[in-house]
Amino acid sequence: MSSNAGPERDSQSVGSGEAPADLSVVTTGDVSSRAGRWRWRTPAVLYRLISTPALRAVLGWDLPRWDVRWVPAGSGTCLEVGSGGGFYTGPLARHLSPSATLLSLERHHGSLTALRSRLADRAGPTLRQVCGDGTRLPLAAESVDVVFLGYCLEEMPDPYRAVAEAHRVLRSGGRLVVFLWRPAITRRRRDPVLARMHELFDIERERFGPQNIRLCLRRPGLEPDPAHASPVASTAGRAGRG
Repeated sequence: MSSNAGPERDSQSVGSGEAPADLSVVTTGDVSSRAGRWRWRTPAVLYRLISTPALRAVLGWDLPRWDVRWVPAGSGTCLEVGSGGGFYTGPLARHLSPSATLLSLERHHGSLTALRSRLADRAGPTLRQVCGDGTRLPLAAESVDVVFLGYCLEEMPDPYRAVAEAHRVLRSGGRLVVFLWRPAITRRRRDPVLARMHELFDIERERFGPQNIRLCLRRPGLEPDPAHASPVASTAGRAGRG
């Protein structure tokens, strides 16, 4: 994404060990530890194939520009966990308010670098990249307004823990949006995770299809304060635009 103030406001990539104060980052240790390894990961070649818009349109699969409508579009801080190759990052950036902040979290620094390059000239909300693990989010408690888990929860070694982490970093009244691909997460793994979501959150919207499960959940409490809309921008002078 492009900056309205010139190159010096280009988006930045944040490593888990850097702990910049403006993101209220909590250092979580070595992301290559056993707790941070994927149990199963979609092969890159297959991911590119199933992400092709033309193929998805022909087969009747939902497209990213429609999917992101599940995510609240108001100003605030949205954390996208498992941004990968950016399948949802671009559509999210177009969907969110220009006054919002989009944090794209991915374990692999190379993917974040490629994503930053691809979105460098795109206008929209402030975009930051964070290198980290969805089961050990490198963010402070109650620091974001939306957490988006788009087909990544099923690839984590401990999705139960990832849900708890999402709850921890969400402000009261914040939303958790989850997309699950049924073939990649067995019912034995899925049911405890869904039960935990129902314990921690209020259900606002849900859809159970033959291939996908989609949920929009609300962390009980007051709605997020607009004054906390962009912790990055508030202390770093809107350091980057995606």
